[in-house]
Amino acid sequence: MARPREFEQEAVVEAALAVFWRQGYQATSIQDLVTATGINRGSLYDTFGDKHGLFLEAVDHYRRRYTARRLAQLETPGPLRQKLAGFFDEMIEFSVGEGRLLGCLMTNAAIELAPHDRDTAVAVAASMGAMEKTFHRLLMAAQAGGELSAGKSPRDLGRFFTATANGLRVMAKVSPERATLKSVVRVALQVLD
Repeated sequence: MARPREFEQEAVVEAALAVFWRQGYQATSIQDLVTATGINRGSLYDTFGDKHGLFLEAVDHYRRRYTARRLAQLETPGPLRQKLAGFFDEMIEFSVGEGRLLGCLMTNAAIELAPHDRDTAVAVAASMGAMEKTFHRLLMAAQAGGELSAGKSPRDLGRFFTATANGLRVMAKVSPERATLKSVVRVALQVLD
């Protein structure tokens, strides 16, 4: 008879997420995960299959908890430029503050694993796709409301702002100066003019 789980799976995934986010996938050992989560190897393997399975759970958790919250801020009422500036400002503040060495888990995974790991590539593409769709909806609404010129392509701009967000995250890992990152956003927002 199988023993019932004696741990909260979401808490385990959150603890593993913190390790993967801080150290990256390759540098994280099973022992690191056992130590961080407080569950034994057998439970880890029984529940998640292996380190890769736990990583994919952590990526999904990150998308649902962190990425979705940030994107939801773009869906609130307000002027287009103000919402975009606020979105990027929050990203910059995280990048020069508590997240200075962390970066974005999705961007980190895209760089470290996606080129040779299909499952990670699919997960990262889904996250970036959700970001692009959110920008696209925001831009379509702004265009319908007269805030964005009819000559601008919401689809192209959505892709551009998605690339800008991911580029900022990479740039912040090596050059986390607030003024530098804000200059990128200032130029990016000029595409709305």
